[in-house]
Amino acid sequence: MAEQKGPQPPRTPAPVAMSLGSGCFPWTVLAVLIALVSGLFLFLGHGGEPGKGNPGASKQQTYVDEIDEARQQLFKGELVRTSTSSLHLVAGGDPLPFRAQILGSWRSDGPDGTHSPTSAGAEIGVKLHCSGAQVRCTPLSSERQNVISKTDTATWLWDVSAEKAGTVTLSVTVTAYYRDSDTVLLEQPPATTHVKVAAPPGDSTIWVKQAWQWISGAITSLGGLAVSVTAVITLAVMVARRTTPATGPEPGHDDTDADTDSPS
Repeated sequence: MAEQKGPQPPRTPAPVAMSLGSGCFPWTVLAVLIALVSGLFLFLGHGGEPGKGNPGASKQQTYVDEIDEARQQLFKGELVRTSTSSLHLVAGGDPLPFRAQILGSWRSDGPDGTHSPTSAGAEIGVKLHCSGAQVRCTPLSSERQNVISKTDTATWLWDVSAEKAGTVTLSVTVTAYYRDSDTVLLEQPPATTHVKVAAPPGDSTIWVKQAWQWISGAITSLGGLAVSVTAVITLAVMVARRTTPATGPEPGHDDTDADTDSPS
C-alpha cells in the first residue's frame, strides 16, 4: 500500500486530558483529607455519635461546676455551744438544756458558751452525739437550718440527761449541704467536750454500794476460798467467846471470904 503523505491533524485531546487530571489530583486529595479530619473531630467531640451529642457528660460537668461554685461561696462563721463548766449533770436528775448556735459572722461578743470558727453560707446541719454513763441527748429543734448570709443566726437545742455517775462525751458536728439535698459541701471535725456526771445528792451509801460490788466480785472469783475464810472467822469468834472470863460469882464461892480477909 502506498503510504499516505500529507499533513495529519494534531493529536492534542489525550495530553490535554492528562494535564487536566494531573493538575486537579492534589486539590482533590487535600479536600478529601480535610473532610476526613473534620469528621474525625466531629466524631470525637460528640462522644462517638455524630449529630447526637452526649447529654450525660454535659450534665455531669454542670453538676461539678455548681458544687464547686457553692463551696466557694461558703464563708467563715461562728459556732457557740454550751460550755462544760455550766453543764452540771446529776445521775438520775432532770434533763439539762444544751445549745448550739451558728452565727453568720465571727463575733465572740458573749462570755457564755464556747466559741469556735465554723462554715456558713449554706443550709447547715448540726448534730449532737452523746456517749458514756448511759447518757441521752434528745433533739428539740430541726437538724438543718439556713445560715446563708452574714446576718443570719440559727439555734439548735437538746435535752441532756444521764442515768449513772461518771464521764460523758458530747460531740457537735456541723455540716454544710448543697441547697436542700443530701450532698455535703463541707463537714467540720467534731467539737468534743467531756462532762462529769455527779452522783445524786444525799446518797451517802454510794461507797458502801461500790465496796459491796467489789466484795461480791471477790467472792465470785475466789469461790471456796472465801467460804473457808468465813468459816475461820466464825470459829475465831466462838473461841474468843469461850475464853472470855465470867463476870459473875463462881459457884460455891462465898462472898463473906472477902470480908474476913479485910482488916477489921
